[in-house]
Amino acid sequence: MGKIDFPIGSYKSQATVLSALTIDVEGFVESNRQSFPIADRYADRSAEDREIERNTDVVLEALAEADTKATFFFLGRIARDIPGIVRRTAEAGHEIGCHNYAHLRVFEIEPREFREKLSAAKGDLEDVSGQRVYGFRAPDFSITRASLWALDLLKELAFFYDSSIYPFGLHDVYGIKDANPSVHTLPNGLVEFPLSTTTVLGKRLPFGGGGYFRLYPLWLTKAFLAKLNQQGHPGMFYIHPYEVGPVIPKVKPMSGYRRFRHYYNCGKGRTRLPKILKAFRFVPAIEILKGHYGTDFA
Repeated sequence: MGKIDFPIGSYKSQATVLSALTIDVEGFVESNRQSFPIADRYADRSAEDREIERNTDVVLEALAEADTKATFFFLGRIARDIPGIVRRTAEAGHEIGCHNYAHLRVFEIEPREFREKLSAAKGDLEDVSGQRVYGFRAPDFSITRASLWALDLLKELAFFYDSSIYPFGLHDVYGIKDANPSVHTLPNGLVEFPLSTTTVLGKRLPFGGGGYFRLYPLWLTKAFLAKLNQQGHPGMFYIHPYEVGPVIPKVKPMSGYRRFRHYYNCGKGRTRLPKILKAFRFVPAIEILKGHYGTDFA
């Protein structure tokens, strides 16, 4: 099976094309320790867990106000350390996905260790949430050409879909330049729901969440997502709890470039997110895939 075709939507109403809303649940420090040096004094797991719980609760509040359901990709270690937040998220009707056991890039892990930790993460998340975990997203979108082997392990562990591949080639950590930008089925049967990109002047550009949502003007994110929906494709929007909630650790020292890249507009996520939720129709990723696969889904 190749590309999945979705019905063409209307930009005026956004009434027919659904997009996926996803939250990558992790702490600020654990999210960035592979990106730039962070002193050990900031590695306070208890404080980080309080940060995750408070910020995720704020995300849940925002989604409840907008009557919107989402996919939450949790680290497996969160199911172990603060299971209550996983349980509350599931009880609120959101999809529970897996974000690896710890926030470590897949291309820096040996396949055997990755498989063992991933199996444990999936099991812990399913036990705590009471849901089957269908989807996976690699930390830092780290399924690249160097770690394509991970896709077969996901299939072996009974994941239904992956959402780790960014189909462009300009980032310093992630991306596969010529990857299929549409939802598609891989040769091994795993479904890939890639991160959203658009083409501008012949170049493929990323958008749709995280740093891009913070750095791009809101109107530009809306325009790119509307364009994708007009073409008949579901968008893949993602955000982190610390980009919405009030708890944002202040790490020092940090270069001006890093400070801008990682903190810009973090404090405005609680007001910016509802504007996106109001403009488009969002559902958990699994609901979009169920709509295509129907009775063959399971």
